[in-house]
Amino acid sequence: MILLMLGTLAVPAMAATAQDSDIHVTKMVVEPSGPDLHFTVYYESDFFTRVFSLIFGAKILQPGIEHVFANFSNVSLVSVDQNNNVAKVYVKNVAAPDKGGWYTYDKDTAFTVKIPVIEVHNADGRVVTVTDTDRLPIISNKMPALTKI
Repeated sequence: MILLMLGTLAVPAMAATAQDSDIHVTKMVVEPSGPDLHFTVYYESDFFTRVFSLIFGAKILQPGIEHVFANFSNVSLVSVDQNNNVAKVYVKNVAAPDKGGWYTYDKDTAFTVKIPVIEVHNADGRVVTVTDTDRLPIISNKMPALTKI
């Protein structure tokens, strides 16, 4: 009987993983790190997705979060905190350094959805905020120089 109930729940759960609209990104915080970008993604999910993620784990949320980054290469979903609706995503090798050691991330690659708020936290403490967009602003970041001891 229990197996039948779990089997009945598995079908909607599988359907929930295929639906991108079950995850709604509310905010992203971007931290440039050399050629990479580190994202903290704040999201909301509908009632059924939340219930299924509590039963079956974060794997239910993973496709919806990854779908937002579908146009990017080298994407890694590092963690999903279901209790606080926060995910960590790393995108590697987004930019190459110029001769001065600066990495510039242009806005050629778009997210698959519009993000209500994107905050870029630069290493110098500046925060750049853009709203209601599917693209990152142009970001320049210089890696700290290594000093010899």
